Amino acid sequence: MRSRFPFGVAWIGSLYLLIAGCATTPAPAPPEPPLPAYPSEDRLLPFTVSRLSDNRFQVDEDSIDVHPDRDVRLTIVVDAPGGARTVTYEAIRCQTAEYRIIAIGQRDGRWMTVAEPQWRRIEEGGPNRQRAALALEYLCDGPSSVLDRAAALRALRASSPPSFSR
Repeated sequence: MRSRFPFGVAWIGSLYLLIAGCATTPAPAPPEPPLPAYPSEDRLLPFTVSRLSDNRFQVDEDSIDVHPDRDVRLTIVVDAPGGARTVTYEAIRCQTAEYRIIAIGQRDGRWMTVAEPQWRRIEEGGPNRQRAALALEYLCDGPSSVLDRAAALRALRASSPPSFSR
């Protein structure tokens, strides 16, 4: 009686080569679009986060971009009454109520990109409520984002933030 072992090995080897040849590797993530220009004072749009906060919250209108994946990307500037300023370039994903910081502004007017930015849940309360305010009141319509940049600008321009002196 002949052994079927060599046939079985050959069949399994052929099957492995067939599967390996058909296997697909995940498509690489599309490259990040270039960072926007650093924000200039005359292009900042104030928006309301909370009447209880003494901070001033602004968005650089030139940085607003609604991507095909429906993420809204924009530069957020937060000024504290004492003079501290935080500048971040972020993406907000309305579908999942998440955000990620893509770059952080430096004092010299340059961006420092965040290595492997992670999506984080947007929290309604707390010190970083500006993301919730942007998502709930300006950029998202339930689980979908604004249709385009013009709609985001209209919503931000229609807001009436509290006065603040820098």
